[in-house]
Amino acid sequence: TYEAWWGFSELPVLRKDPEHGIASESARRHIMEVTRRWMDPDGDGDPRDGVDGWRLDVPNEVPLTFWHEWCRNVRAINPEALIIGEIWERADQWLDGRAFDGVMNYEFAKPAIRWVIDRNNKITPTALDQALAQLRLAYPAECTYAMMNLVDSHDTDRVASMAKNPDRVYNQGNREQEGAAYDATKPGPAEYAKQRLLALLQMTYVGAPMVYYGDETGMWGSNDPNNRKPMLWEDLLPYEDPQETIDPAMLAHYRAVIGLRRAHPALRTGSFRTVLTDDAQDTWVFVRSGGGEEVLVALCASERPATVDLSALGDGWEDAFGTPGFADDGLRKATVPAIGGRVWFRRTK
Repeated sequence: TYEAWWGFSELPVLRKDPEHGIASESARRHIMEVTRRWMDPDGDGDPRDGVDGWRLDVPNEVPLTFWHEWCRNVRAINPEALIIGEIWERADQWLDGRAFDGVMNYEFAKPAIRWVIDRNNKITPTALDQALAQLRLAYPAECTYAMMNLVDSHDTDRVASMAKNPDRVYNQGNREQEGAAYDATKPGPAEYAKQRLLALLQMTYVGAPMVYYGDETGMWGSNDPNNRKPMLWEDLLPYEDPQETIDPAMLAHYRAVIGLRRAHPALRTGSFRTVLTDDAQDTWVFVRSGGGEEVLVALCASERPATVDLSALGDGWEDAFGTPGFADDGLRKATVPAIGGRVWFRRTK
């Protein structure tokens, strides 16, 4: 019998020390050998047959000095390997060049959810813009572009269910088995519209968007275990519960916004500039620039369409989704749909 992580007997707690993080030299050596085995399986010095990176579970529960040593070992094997840590708060000390390339960006999710989903605790687009600007300033640019931008995960309720249960502290009060007053019934059109807006934000903002499996098909659920239901597959339909079905409109939306990001290099590696925060109309507008193009993004979290004047940005903009059916008058009166967004682009060379 030994002390175990959170009481799970198969996960013994290792003795720590300030110099090496993990006190046992043999334990550290074993972890390094396991790491090398996965990154260079045949040991020939060529990592192309190994894993391309690591996502580290709760690394903050192991002293940072260990991760400095481990990350040096990883980069010696493959300098291009991606290292992502599961850090739920600000991660400045983990992103100083000695440890991780990025983290699961819950600090992106928290203000995004408060802007799009919350009602009583809702923040303005100005507050959202400021919160995300602080993160971009806090981290090196290389890390900002590698951040795993998510809105939900295996450790939270699903985003559609978040939308049906607004005004909660992120990832709190969402476990039905703990007696939480949580509405776990299937979300409706209003909730799914908010999910689609958040997906568009993920695909157009700076960083690496992460979609939790099944969100793209309309899956919903409170926290573990209801957020971990089996994936919905079209060839397995119909399911025993007639509500468990694939939402074709949601799937089409995810395909469209992911396709948008793939089609425009500015959305992947371009710079970011805020153009407008209109709190009265609950609208946020920004430009991504790079790769020989500019992409203009206007997002509206209001239940009413917004009309914004973007004519100061000049001419030559094309709607990224084709003919939208809006009379924009050269962006002098650009209409942004309620709980939705518009995207335009133009070539710069």
